[in-house]
Amino acid sequence: MSKRCLRRQGDSLELLERILTRTTLSTRRIGHADIEEVGGKVFEEANERARLEKENAVKRAITETQANADKRLKEELEKAHRSAEDEKRKALEESRRNAEETALRVKKARDQLERERLSKLSWKLTKEKEDALKAQWEECVRLKKEAVVKAIAETTRRLKNEFALEKELALAKALKIARENFKRKLEETIKKTIEECERKAAEEAERVARLHKSEVDRLEGIIEDIQRVNRDEVAARELVQIEFRDIQRDYKRFLDYTDGKYHSDYMMRLRKHGMKYDHNWDRRDSEEIDLYLLPSFINYHTKHGNITSHDVTKQMNFAPVTR
Repeated sequence: MSKRCLRRQGDSLELLERILTRTTLSTRRIGHADIEEVGGKVFEEANERARLEKENAVKRAITETQANADKRLKEELEKAHRSAEDEKRKALEESRRNAEETALRVKKARDQLERERLSKLSWKLTKEKEDALKAQWEECVRLKKEAVVKAIAETTRRLKNEFALEKELALAKALKIARENFKRKLEETIKKTIEECERKAAEEAERVARLHKSEVDRLEGIIEDIQRVNRDEVAARELVQIEFRDIQRDYKRFLDYTDGKYHSDYMMRLRKHGMKYDHNWDRRDSEEIDLYLLPSFINYHTKHGNITSHDVTKQMNFAPVTR
C-alpha cells in the first residue's frame, strides 16, 4: 500500500478566507460573486485531484495487497497440502495397524462366540428336535386320519374330473385327428385334381397335336396335289404351245402354198388361239379371244387315253378364215 499522505481539504469558506488574507489590496476589491466562482472552481479541481489520487492509491494498494495475499495463500496452501499429505499418510498407517489389530481381536472373539453359540444351538436343536418329533408324530397321526378322509373325497372328485378331462381330451384328440384326416384328404384331393388336370391337359395337348399333325398332313397332301396339278398344267401348257406352234406353221405353209383367187388375200392373218397362255404373248399383237382352259381339258383326256400327242389336231376346230 502507498505511504503517501493525503492532505485534508477544508470547506469553501475557509479556503476563501485564506485566499483573501493572502491577497493584496487590489485583489480584495474583486466582487464577492467572482470570488465564489473562482473559489468553487479551485475547490472542485482540488477535490477532483484528491479523489483521483485517492482512487489510484486505493487501486495500487488493492493490487499489491491482492498479489501479496495470493502469494501468501499459495504458500500456505502448499504448506497445508504437504502437512495434510503427511498427516493423511500417518493416519492411514495408524488406521491400518488399528484395523489389523481390531480384525484380529474380532476374529478371536467371533471364533469364541461361534463355538459357544454352536454348543448352545446344538443342545437347543436337539431339545427342539425331540419336541418337534413328538409333536410331529402326534400331528402326523391326526393328519393321517384327516388325509385319509380328504384323500377319499379328493380321489372321488379327481376321478370325476379326470373322467371329464379324459372325455374332453378324447374329443379334442378325435377333433384333431378328424382335422388332420380332412387336411390330408384335402391335400390328396388337390393333388389328384392337379394330376388329373395335368393328365387331361397332356391328353388334350396330345389330341390337339394329333389333330394338328393330321391337318398338317392333309394340307401337305393338298399342297402336293396342287403342286402335282400345277406341274401337269405346266406340262400340258407346254405341250399345247408346241402343238399350237406346229399348227401355226402348218397353217402358214398352207397359206403360203395356196394360190389366192382374190385381191384381198393380203388381208388374211393368223388367229392366235391359245397365245394368251404363252409366256411371250403380247396382248397388243392379237385380238381378245376368250377360250376355255385347254390345258386342263387336254391333260384330263390325255390321262384317260382319249387324246395323244399325234391326234390333237383332229379334235380341235379352227376358226373360219375371213376373206
